[in-house]
Amino acid sequence: MKLLTHTAFGLFVGTLFYYFFNFDFGFVLLAGFAAFLPDIDWRMQYSWGFGNVHRKLLHNVWFMGILAILTYLIFRSPTLVLGIVVGFTSHLLTDSLTVQGVYWLYPIGKESGKYHLRGPLSMSIEKTGKIEAYLQIVLFALSGFLFIVKHTKIENIFSIEGIITIIVIFAVGFYLYKTLAKTVKRIIRSLKL
Repeated sequence: MKLLTHTAFGLFVGTLFYYFFNFDFGFVLLAGFAAFLPDIDWRMQYSWGFGNVHRKLLHNVWFMGILAILTYLIFRSPTLVLGIVVGFTSHLLTDSLTVQGVYWLYPIGKESGKYHLRGPLSMSIEKTGKIEAYLQIVLFALSGFLFIVKHTKIENIFSIEGIITIIVIFAVGFYLYKTLAKTVKRIIRSLKL
């Protein structure tokens, strides 16, 4: 999956926590940020010459656990730890939908294929790229929808007011998708990741 898809899904899952469990907006941003952390191993493999480490070194629950423990030891914040775990898990879930999949307990099960979850999406097919772009738009739009619904009262979603709200939310979702894609790419280039 692309970095923006991971970020969009992390933000969406963070928004679910915001909406249903009253976490603050910082939690949403943290989940979105943590959602792209596992792909640092992609950069380690292809840019920094670490060998074949992508979807192995950082794409597993062991690294997530170490990161969670270190975060707690440094910051003593269960909320911060939860945000990182939520974002990180969202990344592993989305990568588990691809043909390459994820070894959740790597290196355990490496030889037998046990604990290797994978799905039908091939990232090399153009159709999958389009599906992924639509998914990003929908995730941003749904996140926006949950924010608006939490703070406004729409009597009937099928009323004119409700339909206009949905159209505006999807337009904003599309705009965020376009803007955030450019911003994320700029940040990655400037950090040389």
